[in-house]
Amino acid sequence: MPPRHSWFFALRPTVEDSRRIYTFAEQLFSIHGVSAKGMDPGRLHITLDLVGHDAADTLVDEACRAADTVSFPAVVAHFDSAMTFSAPNGPLVLLGAEGLDDVRKLRTVLGCAMADRGFAVPRAYEPHMTLCYDSRHRLARTPIAPVEFRAAEFALVKSHIGLSRHEVLRTWRLTG
Repeated sequence: MPPRHSWFFALRPTVEDSRRIYTFAEQLFSIHGVSAKGMDPGRLHITLDLVGHDAADTLVDEACRAADTVSFPAVVAHFDSAMTFSAPNGPLVLLGAEGLDDVRKLRTVLGCAMADRGFAVPRAYEPHMTLCYDSRHRLARTPIAPVEFRAAEFALVKSHIGLSRHEVLRTWRLTG
């Protein structure tokens, strides 16, 4: 039986930033002939680390205890390109080179805290924000007008797989 839920830590733009990024995405789709519907603005995020699929409450609690130990300043996520990842469902994503270095550093700090609590050591990671899924259209890495958002917190999110719904379970301030 496929999983019904996944839990993950993420950086989420504010409502205002989400709307701005959504509008930017619609323009990007129009320019490049992408016909897929964009991700709902309330679901836009950068995944930091996966907690698990259909995870037990004890595992989620342990992940929260790991997150409680994270001390890190607010992060500015700066994107400078877009492309379609190679997955069959065609995720079209925003990427950033040095503009996402602080996201990478935060992910390392969180990943180490989770590893200290028995979670798997973080694997290779390319921070990104998925804008839509379009298996019919592939976009090679393309420079874009810069788009960014400031994240003053990170969140534990429960994704209801197949229902296009995210539920924020808890947040942690980035004040380090």
